[in-house]
Amino acid sequence: MLRVVQHVDSMHRHLNNCPVSGIQWAWIYSRPAPWDREPIMALEIFKKLPLGGVDRRSLVTQLAERGPSAARELLAAQRARVKPRGAAIAPDTAVLILGGSNGITRALAVQLLFGERAAVVGVHYDSEKMQIGGHHVAAMKEAAASEGLVCEFWNRDATREDTIEEVIATLKGRFRAVHLVNGIAAGATKRYVEHGPTTVMDVDVAFDPVLQIPDAANRAAYRQLGLVEVEVATDVEIERTNKFMGTSSLLWAEPLARAGLIAAGESVVAFCDYDYEPNDPVYAMGPLAGAKLLQRETMKQIRERFGVRTVRVCYPAVCTTALGAIPGGLAMFTISAQILKERGEYQTTEELGAASVDLWREPLPESELRLDGAYQRCLPEWHRRKDALTEENFPGCFEKLFDGSPI
Repeated sequence: MLRVVQHVDSMHRHLNNCPVSGIQWAWIYSRPAPWDREPIMALEIFKKLPLGGVDRRSLVTQLAERGPSAARELLAAQRARVKPRGAAIAPDTAVLILGGSNGITRALAVQLLFGERAAVVGVHYDSEKMQIGGHHVAAMKEAAASEGLVCEFWNRDATREDTIEEVIATLKGRFRAVHLVNGIAAGATKRYVEHGPTTVMDVDVAFDPVLQIPDAANRAAYRQLGLVEVEVATDVEIERTNKFMGTSSLLWAEPLARAGLIAAGESVVAFCDYDYEPNDPVYAMGPLAGAKLLQRETMKQIRERFGVRTVRVCYPAVCTTALGAIPGGLAMFTISAQILKERGEYQTTEELGAASVDLWREPLPESELRLDGAYQRCLPEWHRRKDALTEENFPGCFEKLFDGSPI
């Protein structure tokens, strides 16, 4: 039985020592004699650029012209689909989201506001000129105000002491208690020095220049199947990743508790997690994994010190700006999305955000809320299809993503 092996970690060093004009080989071999192999195709190394390589000048212009209307239109469509899920959130409490301007945490904010009628406060960190997040926030605030709902956001670095102090000062006196959901995604998508640099297979997909997510439902947006380089993280990058994605929940929980806004036995402190495979060449071997492990440890401290329920919310690979920046991330998403759509188990970002309010629904989750069950079950098939993916069957193997159903 012959199979294609796309740069599993045990072969990275061998392949990286055999460059051919910027191209590296994928190999075919028989199981009984793994040394008896011959190159059958070459995958080019492509540069994984921010937002898929969208021209910055064009981005600024398009965002200024179309950003506000695109954000309003998307929110209007989602509000039409929102239904209450019965989250038990007291009316004198608020949900504080670190993030909330895009991706899953934005979808959660939409569900909390328009489905559960809960007060939402968010701290995001977006460029007003170059990122859609500010427009999403403006659209949510406008819609919430029209319905008499509480929706407030700060566009600040959520790890700065002055930001934390200002937000908590605003919350104190207005709310009896606060729930905290940490969705910060600001880490080095690189590897630790002991693992060294490598390359991984990825799918090059153009981004929507306004919504700034991979245009994965558009066949014409698929540019190539290739390899991307994964560099080694510096000490500064590791420290920054740990600060943003490792200890940031504790940075907020301590002053919230001092302000009397953490209610023992009621408040929930949650963070958005990804349960990566132990041999993932990017996630498991670099600062992203280190920060996640640190976050889990700090959540344990928060639970023990403040008597609150702490929950890591585990998500599958989703079509977001953040995932598009991770080497190999779009290969992970596109292949798994195809499998899950075939099985009738695919969940959109909007659906995952809505399902996240199960944090406040009976039976109340303790320590984990798994929204990635179907995704985890599909991983053996994901590996099989990844090994079989070639330039010849790309992107035709993603037909379910092009059927017009939501991504």
